[in-house]
Amino acid sequence: MRIYFATGNPHKVKEAELILKDLEGIEIEAVDIPYPEIQGTLEEVSEFGVKYLYRKIKKPVFVEDSGFFIEVLKGFPGTYSRYVQETIGNRGILKLMEDFKGEERRAYFKSVVGYCDEEGVRLFKGVVRGWVSYEIRSKGYGFAYDSIFIPEGENRTFAEMTTEEKSRISHRRRALEAFKDYLKKKLSR
Repeated sequence: MRIYFATGNPHKVKEAELILKDLEGIEIEAVDIPYPEIQGTLEEVSEFGVKYLYRKIKKPVFVEDSGFFIEVLKGFPGTYSRYVQETIGNRGILKLMEDFKGEERRAYFKSVVGYCDEEGVRLFKGVVRGWVSYEIRSKGYGFAYDSIFIPEGENRTFAEMTTEEKSRISHRRRALEAFKDYLKKKLSR
């Protein structure tokens, strides 16, 4: 069975390949097919996007949408993560966080995988909690907010971890693992 992963982001493809590589009987193929992104929750964005793509290609397809949510900023940048990253970047986020200390720096990444086939849409979620660091810290790994996010139980940012280390604990892993479990059950029917 071939399933299409609709994304133009090579970082997401690499992480998904690491997590889904051992699925027996399923081949994942990345395709860069643009689709409209509505304004809404991650769940709404994923559901709309995957339905749109399924109607277009008529083949099993999944999308992954993520957001970075800073609790003291009432979830900002949230679903606007990409736009905020492209406009103010990590330096802008750190500037917004200058007056906040300790627990006020709590944040989380959330990932929603939307999958659609002839049976309809399924959504799979993953969350990883942690903190916004006080400075940009990177060893050249990761992308977007990875250089300012320290996951719980770690003292390194995601960008200080290799892709393999990050993918063991990431929000995307958690969502993709739930998706993987669903696919295994679907194949065994």
